Amino acid sequence: MVIPDAASHRSRHEAIVNAIERALYGIDDRLVRFHRSAVSKVRPDDDLIHLGSHGGSEFGAWYEERKENPPLDQPAFETLVALHEALLNHLALLAERAWKSEKVPIEEYDALLEKVKAFQEQAHRMAKAFQAAISDIDPLTGAQTRQVMQRDLKREVVRGRRSGSPACIALADIDHFKAINDTFGHGVGDQVLAAVSTELIDNLRPYDSVYRYGGEEFLICLPDTGPEEARRVLDRVRARIAKETFTSDDGREVKLTVSFGLTLLNPRRPIPEIIERADKALYVAKEAGRNRVEVWRAEKSAGGG
Repeated sequence: MVIPDAASHRSRHEAIVNAIERALYGIDDRLVRFHRSAVSKVRPDDDLIHLGSHGGSEFGAWYEERKENPPLDQPAFETLVALHEALLNHLALLAERAWKSEKVPIEEYDALLEKVKAFQEQAHRMAKAFQAAISDIDPLTGAQTRQVMQRDLKREVVRGRRSGSPACIALADIDHFKAINDTFGHGVGDQVLAAVSTELIDNLRPYDSVYRYGGEEFLICLPDTGPEEARRVLDRVRARIAKETFTSDDGREVKLTVSFGLTLLNPRRPIPEIIERADKALYVAKEAGRNRVEVWRAEKSAGGG
């Protein structure tokens, strides 16, 4: 695997915001040309009166290339695209009619404005959400920040108290990371952090969360999951990372392994204490040879901590 650019996750979100903003600009541009044609009674531009022009639009083409990939596979994007398509088709019908007729029925024009409003509201709402997400993302690794982690863990504890549903957290630590920095340099070390973060984010379950905890450590939250299931999930990801050979920008190959310390997110215990338990389990994993998942147990962790 080629080690990704350190800012790739952040760039992905920024590209989405840019695409949404350009889609909004594209609608504004079409409306200006529509009104010019309708008022001056000149033939509209071909793209303005073409039914099905969504697919050939800049936004439509951008979405079509990426619609199978997260986060564009979310229902919110499907709604935005459906609104864009309906708006362009309505505009095409109205533009064709407006330049040939003395006037367009007011109800048809009002219906067009309603479609414009619906698209703009959905687009602005999504752009705002992704802009907020950008500020919550660690720019180096693409994982969520420690500040977001604190907020989310508090919420998960409250949910656990209310529902009784189990949840787990784990600390993941890149093995021999100091040696990687010493051997290859801190630039490659940063790329390794981004690569491991990508593996965690892409290969955990959609409802699991990954946070940059500090240094070469990540904290993972696995909701609605007991320790044994969480161990299986993490062990699958651990094995996948261990099989990979990561290649840096300059072509050097780096073999990586990751150790995990796992514990139940006990809603009756303070969050710092729960994280400390995960850290003790991680210590056991390191002492036992690294590249493994260890579950916190009071008697084992007390002896190894």
